[in-house]
Amino acid sequence: MPTFQPQGPVTPPALDEIDRRIRVPMDEPATKQRAEEYTRLLVLWASAAATNGSDWCKAA
Repeated sequence: MPTFQPQGPVTPPALDEIDRRIRVPMDEPATKQRAEEYTRLLVLWASAAATNGSDWCKAA
């Protein structure tokens, strides 16, 4: 399974691309590799959302 790592500052289109790639492993059989890639993409998405100014991941 190919990995995705955006280059440079994360912009909203990059966030959309990460979101699209997160959905890919959801349709694959459950394996350790799938879980690792899914986790990596979720962390990347959270970082991109925080960089993009989103408040969703800030503690209350």
